[in-house]
Amino acid sequence: MSPGSSRIRNVFEPMEREEVAKLWNERFSIPVEVFSGFLFFRKARSVWAISESDLPRLSYESLGMRIMSLKDRPWKPTTSALQIFGKHAARNLIHLDEHEATLFLQGESIPLTMKIQSGLESGYVVVFYRGEVLGCGLYSHGKLISQIPKSRRMADTGERVDIDDIGCL
Repeated sequence: MSPGSSRIRNVFEPMEREEVAKLWNERFSIPVEVFSGFLFFRKARSVWAISESDLPRLSYESLGMRIMSLKDRPWKPTTSALQIFGKHAARNLIHLDEHEATLFLQGESIPLTMKIQSGLESGYVVVFYRGEVLGCGLYSHGKLISQIPKSRRMADTGERVDIDDIGCL
C-alpha cells in the first residue's frame, strides 16, 4: 500500500447531523435535538463527534470522541457516547440492581428473567444503574452481555465493592 493511499483512508469526512441523530433516534428514541451543537465525522468505519466549532484545515489523527462503529450491522454505540447521550434514551434500555450492575461492570453476562420491559428489542441497549448510564450492553434471548471495554472493567477481587463509590467509567 502506498503512503498516499493510507492517507486517504484516514480522512475525516463530515456527516450530516440528521443522519447520525436519526440512527440514535430509531434505536433508542433519543430526541434529535440532543445532537444539536455537535459536528459529526466518519473515519473508516467509525463516527466521531465534536462540539460545534470552526476547525482549521489540518490533518487530524483523532477528532473529538468516537461515538459509534459502523463495522457491524447493526451499528454499535460506544460506552462513552452512551454515557453522554444515553440519559435521553426512552427505548431499548435496561435498569440493573446492584448485584447485576457489579457483574456488568466486571464484563460478565447476566440472565435477565424478570427485568425485560415490553418493547425491548434484541441488539444494543443502554444499561442503567440508579438512573445513571453504565454503558453499552448487548441484549439477546433473555441475556445481557456486557460491552464495557476490557480496559475499563472492574476487577473481581473477591471483596464486596460498593459500586456507588466507583464513579463514572
